[in-house]
Amino acid sequence: MGKLGKILLALILGVLFINIVGCSSKIEVSSKTYSFTEEEKKQLLILSYNYLDNSLQNNIIDSEKGEITGFITSGSEFEVFTNKDKKTKDIENMNAILVTFKTKKESKLKSIKVYLDENGEKVLGFLTSKKKESSN
Repeated sequence: MGKLGKILLALILGVLFINIVGCSSKIEVSSKTYSFTEEEKKQLLILSYNYLDNSLQNNIIDSEKGEITGFITSGSEFEVFTNKDKKTKDIENMNAILVTFKTKKESKLKSIKVYLDENGEKVLGFLTSKKKESSN
């Protein structure tokens, strides 16, 4: 094989390598930016807060303040609680709006996350995360 043949072969292999590497980096979770008016934010917070039972509501610092974000769940199983009896629902591959409430300092919970459908009309479920216990 001549010098020109080796250069062409190297070019073809280089293009194939870049193409293969570029296609293999698929993103599992993608974010979607949601934009809400102040009134829409207020309604999402009210719906989310009212969905929770009293024991969870009592952990929240301020029901009128919560972080609202939108996201698409990953392609894998994603279970959320649907009530205080710990029944779950899989929201795999569903577009959702996430409302995260901060909890009181004395609470054993780090945060309370409420998942709503992409239209913000229906609660899909919630998750809580516990604070790490200190080793004092």
